[in-house]
Formats: sequence, structure tokens, C-alpha cells
Amino acid sequence: MILIFPVKVVLSNQLIFDDYDNSRSSKVEYLSEFLISDKTDYEWKNVFLDKSFNQINSFLNNLPVKNTDEVIQKIIFEILTSKKSFDKNLVKSDEDKVLFETIINKLFETGRLSEIELIYSQTNELESNSFILKKMIEGNLLRNRHSEACKILNKVNQDPVFFGKIMIICNIINNKFDEAKLGLQLLKEQNQPGDIFFIDLAYSLMSENDITQSKELKKNLDKVKDLNPIIMSSLQFADISPNFSQIEKLSTSGLLFILSNPSVDTDLKILCSEILVKQGRINVEMLSEAYQLSRFEEKEIQNAEKLYKSLSPIRARPLLYQSIIRDNKPESKFRKIIALLKISMNDNLLPKISYLVGDLLDFEKYVRNHEDTILISKIFQSKKQYIQARNILNKFYKSPESDYRNLAIDISEFINTNIIDLYSFEKLLEKIEDLKIVEPSFIKKVLMVLISNVDLNQNLLDKLFKITIDASIKSTDATDFFLATKLSSEKDYFNSFSLLFKIVGDRNLMQLNLVQSYSVLTILKNLGFESQFKQLSDNMLI
Repeated sequence: MILIFPVKVVLSNQLIFDDYDNSRSSKVEYLSEFLISDKTDYEWKNVFLDKSFNQINSFLNNLPVKNTDEVIQKIIFEILTSKKSFDKNLVKSDEDKVLFETIINKLFETGRLSEIELIYSQTNELESNSFILKKMIEGNLLRNRHSEACKILNKVNQDPVFFGKIMIICNIINNKFDEAKLGLQLLKEQNQPGDIFFIDLAYSLMSENDITQSKELKKNLDKVKDLNPIIMSSLQFADISPNFSQIEKLSTSGLLFILSNPSVDTDLKILCSEILVKQGRINVEMLSEAYQLSRFEEKEIQNAEKLYKSLSPIRARPLLYQSIIRDNKPESKFRKIIALLKISMNDNLLPKISYLVGDLLDFEKYVRNHEDTILISKIFQSKKQYIQARNILNKFYKSPESDYRNLAIDISEFINTNIIDLYSFEKLLEKIEDLKIVEPSFIKKVLMVLISNVDLNQNLLDKLFKITIDASIKSTDATDFFLATKLSSEKDYFNSFSLLFKIVGDRNLMQLNLVQSYSVLTILKNLGFESQFKQLSDNMLI
């Protein structure tokens, strides 16, 4: 199973051209104005047109590239790859170089390595651009394309300050140990913080000793807070795994590398797989393969129902999943599926897990109580199987909780099919009038999504007027909401998305409170980002 990951990850990031020189174009005035998106409607073209260098650079640097939400990742990708125009009076040519490097950095952090190579292919102005070539070298190292990385190094002025560690690694790869040792001596003389581990590791790689058992190396590794591509590649050569705290700080490009690295601990691969599947960067089949990489004894598989509670979620989910797919008894298989769903909810994994287990049983035969029906209805809703989602709720109907779920299902169906039974919808709203809400955060978001998505006739408005929900609102949230409404209604893309990224940060959109969520929805809807608006709305209803 370990061999599956390198193949899939490398293929997903292959070079989309073989010969850079054949596709070079003539000189471009501003490098940052490149276009590699195939979209015909460029929402972002004029976003920066009246902005200064400092405003644009701040906007780009504040992109939440580590956010785990697929919607946010898609928006960031559009911003980075779309055509952009700058006011030459506000952005000078030397400042364009800084913006270009900022954009390349963000593409690299989000794992868009092929896009960087495509940008390089577009203009001969980048023939000897050290910055983008360094990113291409690092990208090839992260994709285990070591010979390609070292070939690119031959294209550049090999400045030991800028390319020193890469030169050392390439010399080691090519068995040029004398040159590597000379580079290491220069690096040692520079005495930069964090270089001690790399120097020790590089010397160890050139020795004939088994360095995987070196306690001193591992002790020094624990002192390294952040992993860069050179360190990660070196660790792979040494067959040494990083630790959890280092993995948690990685950007998407680093997470993708972890999946292809056979020396990394299995639990770390699973953590990376869960983050990447939420970002939409890998599919659920790869998550399934990651879960099956974990090694458990047969006794542990058989006792998964009891054992999983004592494990961390990173261990518990693979144990339950392996036990589920090997279990031939429907009743115990069902109980394990319920357990897996429960420990997936807090990590926003339930929609993805639904695709792994949603076809394994005829669930209506095995639900035992109201709680089961709620969880199974979420499976069906995640898979857009709305009839089954409603039917399962009738097995152990409980008011008002089942009504909340039915309301969410109806809105979700409308978002995805534009079909709605208004009469049934009005009846559901009647059932939640004047009630003491049992699930305040969920029903608040359901009603928020309803108001945002459905054209409200007078009957629906009359029902909504009768529903009172208390909500405490922070002053900062209220200010952001008013700004979101004003800026997006004025089609101010730049400030609207600056505000959106400020509200979201690195949090998953499901972690936002009601007002924050409504602010984000308002921005997306008013600016015409229909697909992102619908996807976020639908996600809130699970």
C-alpha cells in the first residue's frame, strides 16, 4: 500500500510540458500579470487595478493558504492563477518582482507545483530567474524527481548563499562527496540558526553507517521547528520520519510530499490525508488507502468497538474502518459505522467518511434509535440521496430534532436541484415556531442558509417572523457583518475578500459562528461566486 501513494501523488503533479524552451513567449511587461487559468470570465482581472503595491502585497500575504476548507482553497487558487492587471503608476517594475515572488510562494505553499512550471514556460524573462527556479527545484524534490531538480540547478548562477543546501543535496545525490563537504564547510562558517541539523544529517548521508538509529540526529531533529523542502528530502534519504508538531505546520505542498514518503510514520500519513481530503486535494479513495496503511493485530480488529475509545482519532478511525470492511456481521458492522461517524464529526470529516461507508449496509434495517437515524440521514444527505435521508428519519421520529433535519435536507435539495415543495416546507417551519431550541447553533445556521438561498414568499416570511432565536453578537462580528454587506453590495472585490480572509483565517468554515458565517455567505453571494456560495451553504446543513 505504501507504494501506491508515490505514484498517485507524483502523477497528480506531473509536468504538463516537457520542453520549457519550445513554449517560451516574448517579453512581458509585468511578470505578475501572467495568466494560466482557462476561465473565460476573469473576476480577478481588475481587483488590484487601483491598489498600491503595499495593499496588494498585504492582500496576497494574508491569503489563508493553510485553511482546511475546500471552498477557501478554490478561491485562493482562482486568485493566484487568474489574469491580474496593475496600475503602473501605483506598482513600479521593481515592486512587480516582489509581487511575482509572493504569488509564486503562495502557489508553492498550496502545492500548485505544476502551475509554477507552467508560469516559467510562458516567458523567456524567467530563463535565469533564480527565485522561480529555486521553487521548481524544491517542487521536484518534493515529488521525488531528484534528477530533474539537479538538472534545473545547472540553469542558474549557483550562488552558495541562495542555493547552498540544494547544491549540497545534489552533490550527495550525484556522489560528489568532496564538493558536498566543501559546501557543508561554507554552510558551517555562516553559522545560521537551524543549519546544525542539516549539516549533521548531510555528513551522515555520506557515511556508511546506519543513521536511522542515531539518537543524536533524532534529538537534533526534535529541535527543528519548521521543515523546508530540503530538510524533508534529506529526511527521506536518511529514512527518518518527522514528528507530529512539524507536520502540523506544513503547507499543502509539504503535506502532499508526506504521502509519497515511505519513511514517514503511518499516523502522520493519515493526518496529512485527512487534511488534504478536506481541502479537496485528494479523493476519498486515497483516504481509504491511508486508513488501511495502519497496522493492527487481528485481536485489535476484532475488538475495535471497545478499543477505539482509548485511542486518538488518528488511530481510532483507521481501526474502525478496517474492522468495518472486514466485518461480515451486519449488526456489529453498523455499530462500528455509527462510532466512526461520531468521531469524525468534530473534525469535519463526516461528509467524506459518508462516501467510504455509505454503501456498505441497508441502514434502515439496523437503526436502533433516534440518534442513529440522525447520523444516517447525514450520510444520505452528504451523498445527495435526499429521499433516503428523509425516509430514515421516520424510523424513530422525534420532534423537533427530526424536523430540523428534514428542514436541512429540504434546503440542501433545493440548493443542488432547485426543487422544493413549498407546502411541505411551510409545514416544517410551523413545527419549529415558539420552541425552546435543542440544537441552537445548528438550527440557527439552517435558518440562515434558508434565508440566504430560498426566495421567500409571504407565507414563508410570516412563519419566519414568528421564530425567535436569541443570539449573542460580538461587536467585532457585527462590524464585520455590516462591512461585508456594504462592501460586497458595492462589488468591492478587494476589500470584500480581504474581510472574508480576515474572518476565516485558518479556521474551517464550519467553525465560524452564525454572524461570521452569514458575513462570508453574503460576500460570496453578492459578488456572484455562485458555486462557492452553494457549496458552503450545503456544507452548513450537515
